[in-house]
Amino acid sequence: MKKLYVVAAVVGVLFVWAAQADMQITLVDSSGNLSGNYYSAGNGGEFRAIGNADLNSVVNWGAYASSTQGVTQNAIDNGSWGYNSGLAVTGQRYFQTFCIEYNEEFTPGGTYSVGISSKAMYGSQPPGGDPISKATAWLYSQFAAGALDYNYSYGTSRQTSADALQQAIWWLEGEGSATRNGAGSNYISEAEVALGLTDANVQTVDANGAFGVMALNLGSPGQVQDQLVIVPEPTTMLAGALLILPFGASTLRILRKGRVSPFQAQLHVPFAIKHVPSDDRIGPPKEQ
Repeated sequence: MKKLYVVAAVVGVLFVWAAQADMQITLVDSSGNLSGNYYSAGNGGEFRAIGNADLNSVVNWGAYASSTQGVTQNAIDNGSWGYNSGLAVTGQRYFQTFCIEYNEEFTPGGTYSVGISSKAMYGSQPPGGDPISKATAWLYSQFAAGALDYNYSYGTSRQTSADALQQAIWWLEGEGSATRNGAGSNYISEAEVALGLTDANVQTVDANGAFGVMALNLGSPGQVQDQLVIVPEPTTMLAGALLILPFGASTLRILRKGRVSPFQAQLHVPFAIKHVPSDDRIGPPKEQ
């Protein structure tokens, strides 16, 4: 039973960011870029997402390739809409994102509070929010990893790819006037093949955190256009909790038997753990 308590406590700590972290974000649109380093298309993504330390601490940076994350630079970002405003100043870490709502907007360069959930919130969404589709999650995870059939080189070709992927995401999320056979058709088909889905169900199968893809609910809980992000998958967090379970159980046993100081127990030092008797009886140390 004590082991279950330890797991519950660890998992609770791992998920506390979703409820308590003071996360903030600034988004940048490449419109107006002075060097032609375009990545945004029309009124959709891609967008540069620059978070504060709290948001950055929960992003799964390992899921992003060098073409979809980086550090803001004046030589590349100068002139982009929103650059040099809010959090979007030189030398800040960013990841690329797409919006999942058509009827809401944000102001590039504005700084917004942000929450993380599995649903788009407000706008034209149902009262309880609209879950991200699994196809959207798969496409964004592939884009982030640099594995999608996508032109990742800055310029008009990247804008064309961005427009197609944004149209696919909007159609999958039931947003705006995007159509199945529009610019994003090939991406929708790719997702269907990869996930074993069809036109009949591809819009309705929810992601539920698949691939670690979640919604950034801007203006938390979502009064501004929501975006996409990748965080560690719940199964990964649970695996981490299970890995440290033996140390938590050993610490409880050590403290109860008075074998080491609380300071040693906090460090989980091996020499303190290896002398623990195998039984669970309460009492003073055995005589040798």
